Amino acid sequence: MPLVAMLDGERVDATKHTRESWAELQSSDDRKQMVMPLCGIRAVAKTRGETRFFAHLTVADCRVEHGGETPQHQAVKTALRDRIDAIQGWHACLEYPHPSREWIIDVLAESDDGARRIAFEVQLSSQAPLGYQARSQRYFNDRVFPVWIVPRQLEHNGIEVPVVVTGFGKSSQLPEDPAELLQLPAISSFSSENTLGKFVDAILTYPPRWPQGSPEDQLAAIRRAQEREQRARQEAELKQRHLEERIAEMNLNSASPEAAYGAHTVHTDGGPFVWATLTQCWSCEHPMMLWEAQAGDDGVQHTAAPRLKVKTDIRSKRYENHPDVHQALNRWIGETRADVGKAYLKMRRSKTKGAEYSAFVCPACDALMGQMFVSCIGTEKWSLVSAPLLKKTRTTEPSAKPRPVDAWRGKPQKQRPPNEPAVQTLYRRPTVPEELQTDRKKTWAELHSPEGVAEARQKFMGTRGFRAGTL
Repeated sequence: MPLVAMLDGERVDATKHTRESWAELQSSDDRKQMVMPLCGIRAVAKTRGETRFFAHLTVADCRVEHGGETPQHQAVKTALRDRIDAIQGWHACLEYPHPSREWIIDVLAESDDGARRIAFEVQLSSQAPLGYQARSQRYFNDRVFPVWIVPRQLEHNGIEVPVVVTGFGKSSQLPEDPAELLQLPAISSFSSENTLGKFVDAILTYPPRWPQGSPEDQLAAIRRAQEREQRARQEAELKQRHLEERIAEMNLNSASPEAAYGAHTVHTDGGPFVWATLTQCWSCEHPMMLWEAQAGDDGVQHTAAPRLKVKTDIRSKRYENHPDVHQALNRWIGETRADVGKAYLKMRRSKTKGAEYSAFVCPACDALMGQMFVSCIGTEKWSLVSAPLLKKTRTTEPSAKPRPVDAWRGKPQKQRPPNEPAVQTLYRRPTVPEELQTDRKKTWAELHSPEGVAEARQKFMGTRGFRAGTL
């Protein structure tokens, strides 16, 4: 590429000057009027060995990239220019500069009506991703669609620019005819054409499909996505914190029936195992009883109650609504004289599961008691209120037998060690609360009440020492 500068408004070609004329140009006062042709910055003629060139007097104010071009770079530009000029309605401009010299396009394809402009940038040397983004943004700002012709795929950094990979680099073999470069493979994400020439024809015939937008648009979209993710995380954390607070509050407001009314278990013949907890409605704070039930095995006498496991997955039908379970609960409430009623079981729709299931509801305000919250109530807040008759077992001692003696040899015969006695736990029926015992001692107030006096009279009338008219 010729090295030129502007001298009194005329282009000065460094390659046409001899060493003597170049030395005169360096020493003359005309160098004060020389400027770089692309950026307009003052230029100075320099010599380095056999190389003669123009350089910036100062580069502080220059915003134009001045780089040396390899023959491969010039050949690709020539092939692109010739192909663009051959398409009807389009013309090509080499080294097209911005009016403010902010950028220079390698090959600008412009429609004859000026409605569309496409910038073909041949980038055979390496360039940082930020360089592709910044230079592409300049073109997008001026309503020019950029296309980068590169030898290999760019490093992915989250921001995409229109790229066509050809495999042709600055060290590739140069063909005699630049038009042969149009047969290079063209790999791009926004075109299905397989050669560079077909790609140029397609992008000039039809507008390019590039939904990603400019680098600034992509950065804005990334920021919006990050903000949405941050809001989603904050909402999830807030929801989880609110959930944990509700679970803690429900555990705080719950108690086991044994702690509230004493240890008492209703025993049935093969009936269900029923555990219960006392809690209150989260909406109206109405007290209620919730329960979990498990069927007993028919014909099997249990030695211990199974482990409590509150269900989390509930269907439309559940064993907790079985008549035997309700009968056991009602019997327990009657025997303990508990002043807490049972919750209702109704069909409700869960927004979380998106399905209907049989759920506990408040008997006062009909508020749903979510099964997930019920399953999070601590096991210490539950107690066994109903169970089948448990089998009482005892520890059996094996009978001691004398060791047989071998009569022939006078030695004891080999014998297996005696079996260890099986340790079995005795099940004790829970005691009845004092106020429910019929043989307990009555208090002074109960003995001197009208009912107590009447009972004493009846008992006294049946004794031998009764005399009429004594009482």
